[in-house]
Amino acid sequence: YDLGYYFEGGTLMDEENVLTSDWGEYSPATKQSVFNHDVKLVNPKFVLTSDTLKYNTFSKIATILGPSNIVSDNNHIYSERGFYNTLSEQAELLDRSILTNEGKKLIGDSLFYDRKVGYGEAFDNIRMTDTINKNMLTGDYCFYNELADSAFATKRAVAIDYSQGDSLFMHGDTLQLISYNLNTDSVFRLMKAYHKVRMYRTDVQGVCDSLVYNSKESCLTMYTDPILWNEGQQLLGEEIKIYMNDSTINWAHIINQALTVEMKDSVHYNQVSGKEMKAYFENGDMRHIEVIGNVMTAFHPEEKDSTMTGFNNMEGSVLHLYMKEKKMEKGMFVGKSNGTLYPMDQIPPDKLRLSTFAWFDYVRPLNKEDIFNWRGEKEGETLKPTTDRKPKTDKRSLINMK
Repeated sequence: YDLGYYFEGGTLMDEENVLTSDWGEYSPATKQSVFNHDVKLVNPKFVLTSDTLKYNTFSKIATILGPSNIVSDNNHIYSERGFYNTLSEQAELLDRSILTNEGKKLIGDSLFYDRKVGYGEAFDNIRMTDTINKNMLTGDYCFYNELADSAFATKRAVAIDYSQGDSLFMHGDTLQLISYNLNTDSVFRLMKAYHKVRMYRTDVQGVCDSLVYNSKESCLTMYTDPILWNEGQQLLGEEIKIYMNDSTINWAHIINQALTVEMKDSVHYNQVSGKEMKAYFENGDMRHIEVIGNVMTAFHPEEKDSTMTGFNNMEGSVLHLYMKEKKMEKGMFVGKSNGTLYPMDQIPPDKLRLSTFAWFDYVRPLNKEDIFNWRGEKEGETLKPTTDRKPKTDKRSLINMK
């Protein structure tokens, strides 16, 4: 074969690209060239630097064979093995390559990236990190649209918020991130999780079928049999809205068929139900619950040593429930209320549980690994919703994602 070489620096040029290196080899027959040491490929839209590179002047494909960087005005690609078509601006990258764009970093065992249309796909052991908002997506597949600033992940997908000292881990069959540009320069984001959603942080856990987080309102809404746990408290209803302040819970709104339960022992539970509840938090702990409409209580007063002294079964329209040391301490009805206080040895068996009582400890996520283990509620224990409460699908955003 006829081959051309240079050993002390040289340049190869075609219509679009200028390629320089310390050492080079070129075959006119195959149009294939090999470059080593201080390799630099300059294109009007990007600059590629590498230690070792192959380039075909006919196909316009650069083959990456060593640590390489592809830098443009919008993003940065790092790869040690892969292919980049300088004509179509498509890349196939292997060996844990990295795509970085405006504070977001996408990593996977393999990546596909199309610079012209502005999207990337990552396969197997993927991780997309947002260093600005301090959150992360992991899984085995991720699609990222850099123009719309949107993404979705599937296959053991997990969303991780690490903006606080204690990270929140959330799993669903599909996780979707959507960005919206307002009339001003500001942007707000939606995160949607679909089907068999489970989340865990040391101070709070939750399960539901689907949820939506709106960064504009700092509100996370849980749909279809949502349950929320905070230490020893279980909260559930048809829908739960959690309002955040810097990634910590400020307050939660439990809408329709609201119920909170606290376990005293295997037989006795403190229970409060109502049409709706507003639970207020302080430093991650629930401190005050306002129960509104058709309020019913099954409550065990106790001595300072936690000895239960009786059983209080009451009804009213509005109740303020106060917590102390992560336990229900006292309740105060607003307006008229009625009920009975029973001694511990005279509690009627049919009064021990409210009609809506449910204890879902067997569903509760135990740790961050347990979010993958879906455990549905037992037959007959799920709520029958009074209205259709499911997140609406944004058809426009789905079109933009594909």
